[in-house]
Amino acid sequence: MEGDERTMDEIQRDLHRTFPEYEMFSSPLGYGQVDLRRILKCYALYNPETGYCQAMAPVAATLLQIMPAEDAFWVLTAICDDYLPGYYTKGLPQLQSDADILHELLKKFQPAIYEHLERQKIHPLMYMTEWFMCVYSRTLEWSCLLRILDMFLCEGVKVLFRVAIALLTLVLGKPEQRKLHPELMDITQLLRRLPDEVISADGLLPELLKIKLSKKELTRVHEEVVRKAAGR
Repeated sequence: MEGDERTMDEIQRDLHRTFPEYEMFSSPLGYGQVDLRRILKCYALYNPETGYCQAMAPVAATLLQIMPAEDAFWVLTAICDDYLPGYYTKGLPQLQSDADILHELLKKFQPAIYEHLERQKIHPLMYMTEWFMCVYSRTLEWSCLLRILDMFLCEGVKVLFRVAIALLTLVLGKPEQRKLHPELMDITQLLRRLPDEVISADGLLPELLKIKLSKKELTRVHEEVVRKAAGR
């Protein structure tokens, strides 16, 4: 399979970093790494304008664990091109915009957390990049991830925002939690290594279901963010 040599080298280097603790992906000659390599190379050839981004690997690897390789390729293609366009292209334009949207949504749903993060100058881009780009595949416990992935494929990107707000609520929603994590370093370490009880299905889903975010509201906030960006 031919392709841009630099892109193919990047894919090859990332294979052993993608869920090496899973037996399926532990061996360079195992079917997991072989299929993962094929899927990522195929996508880079299929859509050379987007090419390859490191965050695609854990998404593709997650899909490979629940469906055949060809199906995983097409679902990955749908995620990159339709669900999250602009997330994996140079400059990550849509991710930057969605970080601003999360900033505004947090102000609405959890103003105390919003103020706490603002005081430390912690913008969503500092903690949500891996969450969103990897569709939480590097964040959530497996059974929880499967439920979130189902919701995401059915409802779209708004699920990623709801999960983010739910996670923040669970770890910083109470005054005593914010007192335990008062400084930038405390907060960023917490958000990089979320407690096990928060990333489980039993911990996350009840909180997630409390967060009502309609497509209409998400569109309104998006338009507001675009207007603000145009006025800068």
